[in-house]
Parts: sequence; structure tokens; C-alpha cells
Amino acid sequence: MAVLDLKLQNEIDRKRFEANEFYLTDKKQYFKLKYEAWDLYPEPKENWAESYSLAKDFFETYLEENDFENAKEWLNKMIVHNNILHLMDNDLWFNMGKYYFETSKYDEAFNHFKSVVKEAGFRYFENEDKKYLEFYKNPQKYIK
Repeated sequence: MAVLDLKLQNEIDRKRFEANEFYLTDKKQYFKLKYEAWDLYPEPKENWAESYSLAKDFFETYLEENDFENAKEWLNKMIVHNNILHLMDNDLWFNMGKYYFETSKYDEAFNHFKSVVKEAGFRYFENEDKKYLEFYKNPQKYIK
């Protein structure tokens, strides 16, 4: 795995942080700056560990916006990253669980969360919406 040039990474980070300032007030500007940051990564983008977290930013925002088509696109980019770099297995599985939960595929969501808990305990639930942990602890409310 190559290391990204520090000057380039700093420019990407600057755009990401600037985008975050617009997160609550102007989603159009938020996404514009995030896409500009994404475009700065050299091809193939999946070869850079740093770009996984930006793909995750997109995924989480689209998921929060209930834009499941775009969320799935960015989740798939995270999967490709992980298949190449093998750095984020539990994080990826947890996010797949979130996607499946939000798209009402509760069996799949539970299985992904269960795998994460088996490997990493409950730490992935700590800074997330409490509904995911509640679901994991009481899946019978959702799974028929």
C-alpha cells in the first residue's frame, strides 16, 4: 500500500473539513466540496486507505438522508476498498448492517451486526444511533 503525498492529503483534508462546515446548513455545498476532495485522490482510488473514510462519509450522509441508492453506491466503494486493502472488516460489516437495517432487510442486518459483535464486541455501536443496538438486542421486534 502506497502512502499518499502529504501535501495532497492536506488539500483533501482541507476540503473535507470545509465541507463539514456546510453539513447542517447547505447539503449542496457540502457534497460539492466532498466530491472535490474525492476527485483529488489518484486512481485507482480504492488503493488509498485514506479514501475509505471519505467513501464512508458519503455513505453515512446518504444513509442519513434516506438516499439508499447513493448510500449503496458508496457502500459498494467501501467494499471494494476493503477487498483490496483488508483494513476495515468490522467497520465495513457494521455499516453493511446499518444499510440493511435502514432498507428493512432485518435478517441481513442482524447477521452483520452479530458478526461484528463476535469479533469486536459492542464498541461499534457506541457512537451510533441507539436504534441499531436496540435492534441487535431485540431483533424479534423486527424479524418475523
